Amino acid sequence: MTKSVNLYLASGVSESKGFWLINFTEDDDIYNSLPSILLECYRKELFGLDGAIEVKAAINSTLDILCLDSKYDKYKLDNSNIGYSSEIPINVIEDIFDLWAYNYNNKNLWKKYIGLLNLRKKIKKSNNYINLGLKGDTYEFATKLDVLLSFRPINSTFRLDKSDDLMW
Repeated sequence: MTKSVNLYLASGVSESKGFWLINFTEDDDIYNSLPSILLECYRKELFGLDGAIEVKAAINSTLDILCLDSKYDKYKLDNSNIGYSSEIPINVIEDIFDLWAYNYNNKNLWKKYIGLLNLRKKIKKSNNYINLGLKGDTYEFATKLDVLLSFRPINSTFRLDKSDDLMW
């Protein structure tokens, strides 16, 4: 039997920059894991150690894809060395956390979902042709994942290069 750990989503500040952190700890009080840096805990789920490692990896991969796609679309998201940009809204971060944390229980679907995530890593942009071949739970999951990965900052000042914008 593996030991139980708390997988959590927390906000923090380091060097005057806000960040989101997904990590796990054996402590019930997650603030003991990074004292004086973490500000607030938004999600905390109990997992076995192996499950926490897998879910954390899936969440982090999803956030990596989101940041990479944003950069590809010339939107700048400042990531800190500790976690992900605080410019990503809490509802997007929570939805990504929930998507992976709550789908871990079904091992058959989990393998399919991880396969979709790995495919999404290689494709760099959303591709509707992939979703055409899916059905049932896998199609619904792929659709949710695409919606979450489609986030872009609303404020156009985040754009790195505005040269592609139309004049009118």
